[in-house]
Amino acid sequence: MNKNIIPHKPHRSSPLHTLWRHWPLTGGALVLVAALVWLGVRLLPASESNMRASVCFVDGRSNLCLVTDHDTLIIVSDTVHTQGVWVNKRWWWPSCNGRVLTIQQGRSYTDQGAWLVPDSLPQLIANQIDSLGALLQRKTTERHELQYYLRCHGVQDEGYQRIARYAIEQARETDSLAAIYKALKAHQPKKKKARLIRVGHYQVAWADGDGRVQRAACEPIVTPIGQLGRSMTLRTLDHAKPWAAYAVSNTPLASAPTKKIFAVKLCATDTTLTTLLVPGRYTKGVSYDIPPLLAPNGCPVFSSHGRFMGVISNNKVNRN
Repeated sequence: MNKNIIPHKPHRSSPLHTLWRHWPLTGGALVLVAALVWLGVRLLPASESNMRASVCFVDGRSNLCLVTDHDTLIIVSDTVHTQGVWVNKRWWWPSCNGRVLTIQQGRSYTDQGAWLVPDSLPQLIANQIDSLGALLQRKTTERHELQYYLRCHGVQDEGYQRIARYAIEQARETDSLAAIYKALKAHQPKKKKARLIRVGHYQVAWADGDGRVQRAACEPIVTPIGQLGRSMTLRTLDHAKPWAAYAVSNTPLASAPTKKIFAVKLCATDTTLTTLLVPGRYTKGVSYDIPPLLAPNGCPVFSSHGRFMGVISNNKVNRN
């Protein structure tokens, strides 16, 4: 046997070479780790500064409209001033794109009861036309009586100025009522040919990094009647979230039955917007103990750990 033969040593691959040889498995593991880290970051609760940056004002008009075959008639127009919160469409991805979660506002008895039944709408509108006609007749008679009084009395008579102001207000109301009555008569729907909707035209206002007020118009939003007090999502015309705003997310994490909460109240001055964090306690399915003055409709609510819980809607926390 030749004693000069050197025994063969097994070759040991470097760690990088091993990873390269198993690159599909390595790549999949890296993608999985990155996804888990990303989801972990997305699940992080909001900080105090994030809570303050998430709120905005929602201003505009909510019009109750009667839609017939080819016409749309505005019946009632309500001024809206409420709060909203910038929100992501998907919790796992920055997907705000100008979306604002708020509460449907307005005031109308037509959002309840028989008005919500489509088949009964024509008859209900016919009844309202009759009622408006009777009311308009009384208003017209009263207007003529006031005009006669003003013609027969001088400016020096006691109470003349008050009567004159009252006459002007009554004349304005009568003209408005007459316009609505005339429009309803002209657009009186036939059987099953009409529906009621709400058309909202809004703009949002928020504070930039310096606390100055910025505004953006939103896309018109159409909703069926019966939605007052429910949540709705607006979207700005440019589909962009302001850089100073923070968009919340409806994460799938469960919440405890009873917890401490913070409501974020937005306060306006002449040129700036400021935020107020209002502490309180919330019991799931029951109520919260924050006064409505400090927690108006559309006001976002966070847990004590910064989890977004929803927005205030008629003394309840609406998560949708």
